[in-house]
Amino acid sequence: FVKYVKRFPEGRHILEARYYLADTYNRLKNPGKAIPHYEYVVNRNTNDYTEIALVKLSEIYLEKDDLKNAVKYLNRLEKTANTEKNRLFAQSNLMKAYYELGRYDEALHYAGVLLKKEHLDKKILSDAQIIIARSAFKSGDFDKAREAYQIVKKSAEGKPKAEAIYYDAYFKHLDGDYKNSNALVQKLAKDYANYRYWGAKGLVIMAKNLYELDDAFQATYILENVIKNFSDYKDIAEEAKIELQKIKKEQSKTNESVIREN
Repeated sequence: FVKYVKRFPEGRHILEARYYLADTYNRLKNPGKAIPHYEYVVNRNTNDYTEIALVKLSEIYLEKDDLKNAVKYLNRLEKTANTEKNRLFAQSNLMKAYYELGRYDEALHYAGVLLKKEHLDKKILSDAQIIIARSAFKSGDFDKAREAYQIVKKSAEGKPKAEAIYYDAYFKHLDGDYKNSNALVQKLAKDYANYRYWGAKGLVIMAKNLYELDDAFQATYILENVIKNFSDYKDIAEEAKIELQKIKKEQSKTNESVIREN
């Protein structure tokens, strides 16, 4: 194939040669060499290899976590795909890519497109529901996020369900329903212990709840343990430090007030 491409760059079978050369490089786990040949194929007039080359390019860029290029080819694939399988592949990955890129309106759009489809695979259905919940939350639409996470909580399993339980506890904390929020955190710790990230975030919520319930001692104890035992989750450890500082600052003010009165 390499010899043919070099010798006959405009040859009668150049399109097939470039596609199969790309496919061979891809099978040999050398996507860097495959990309220019797949791109050659998709940049010609629509042909027998266009659709599959778009799929392969999308897969390569998704694997490389190059979401901007992945989105470029996924968009083309969605518009030109002749098979529902490839259109679904494009739409589900566009939904995820747009979410990762912080383009939440587009992510919500594609989640909505997917949910309108009949007989949708359970995994894709779960992904769409969780993307709606996350995108709504990131966009500040808490009402939509609450509703979406309730759907996830009822239908999902494993990690997505753990995430949904955490957010149920989170929203109950915002509502001032501290006891029920803590009950959800306890459920998270008991039934979903394998998902340490969400369990750790739940403990921070529990500490906030306990402080609001006038149990600063237990709140402090929990936050100190989160900082100590979950240092591998830097965002959670940092949040726990901030909350701990707030509590200590408030407690010092209270203690000073008591001393002055005495």
